[in-house]
Amino acid sequence: MSGLDTLLAVVELVQGVVTIYKRIDGLPQQMIQLGRRLERLNIYLVRLNAFVSEKPQKASRLYSGQKEDLKTLLDGIKSNTHKVKELFERYEKGIISEKHNLEFRIKWASQIWFSLVENSPEKVQSIMEDIEYDRSVLSDYLSLMALERKPTLPINTTPTTPTIKTPAPAASKDNKTTAVTKRPSPSPSPLPQKKDYKILFVDPYHAERTAVAEALLKLLGQLTLRAKGDWRIAEISSAGFFVKKDSDKDVINAIDSLDYSYKSFKKPWKSGESGTTPKSVALQAVFDNKWAEFPFKTAIYQEISARTARGLTKDMFKRYEYIIVFTGREHDNMIKLKEALTTKGVLSRGNKMGRILQLGTYLAPSKGGQAKEIYYPMTKDKGVMVGSQNRAEWNKKVAEIKTALKEFLREEMRWKMPDKKTEEKDKNLKAKT
Repeated sequence: MSGLDTLLAVVELVQGVVTIYKRIDGLPQQMIQLGRRLERLNIYLVRLNAFVSEKPQKASRLYSGQKEDLKTLLDGIKSNTHKVKELFERYEKGIISEKHNLEFRIKWASQIWFSLVENSPEKVQSIMEDIEYDRSVLSDYLSLMALERKPTLPINTTPTTPTIKTPAPAASKDNKTTAVTKRPSPSPSPLPQKKDYKILFVDPYHAERTAVAEALLKLLGQLTLRAKGDWRIAEISSAGFFVKKDSDKDVINAIDSLDYSYKSFKKPWKSGESGTTPKSVALQAVFDNKWAEFPFKTAIYQEISARTARGLTKDMFKRYEYIIVFTGREHDNMIKLKEALTTKGVLSRGNKMGRILQLGTYLAPSKGGQAKEIYYPMTKDKGVMVGSQNRAEWNKKVAEIKTALKEFLREEMRWKMPDKKTEEKDKNLKAKT
């Protein structure tokens, strides 16, 4: 596959360094954290390598710009992994500094290792942040190719993955360090279940698809809470990629200067002035039916129907765990924006938030096996394609978005649909009031 010729080499390199990490006993805590970050990155690389090997035709359907971006990402991973390899090899061999040919012979002397020129905590932290960023972007691409279909792994969890055999390390000939023993991978620590996820829906102009998705998710949330179910989302919001209102200058400048995969991916700006509320036919498809007959429906409808279009803020990748889009074009643009803001220093490479998802990956894939795209309903008017105002078309679109959202909740948050009896109870309550 063009742009991924180096993938196997990168996988082998990363797994080789993970092997070195696992065999060193008594590593300082920061070096252990570095090794764990690399183990997590390895999981995603192995997944991608298996996908490309088994389904090369599907992988080749990425946009040309996406292939180049992915190749650049792999080159960055390769460079960062070489830095990690150098650190682990020098530590294992007792070499304090390559530049000055300094070594330590006594085990306890390794404790001063981090205080010296080439091994500072700041340097190791910087490498860890770069690796975490690489893993985050790689996860975004796996999501686009419908590979990330399981709940996000907790940070401390290291599941079993296929490995590429690496030769066993040769015994040290200079006897400058004590014999090392293979250190088992640390047992994963159970993490408390997160209860305050924040989700942002984004389409080009903060139009009807975002309104529908936001409304449906809020309705599902209220239904779940009233049934005393497990609801893990604290905030649900939406915005438009090409809307200037409320958008930060840094974001506008970054969007203007993005290296778009295709010229058509860059749309004209809209101001987001008053009057840009969601069209009523789309909201009717959500609220004007039996499914939405709950006491809380009116408040959610009033909120969504009154909101005007607004743009993106530069803190979105730090504020929201999930940024959800509807098409491959929107996914590609959002990944490029995240990279641009990181390059400009607006975002830290250690940032773990802002996972970009294409909602259609939670639907059955298209005939070609790719993630399904949830398009805005269109129709012809005097030979020109315009947004559809047909209720039947919007009924279909709402059903599609609702199905995808339910699957997203099940897979990412282990959500369970409330019992039907709860729905009937709420409806009866409304009828009495």
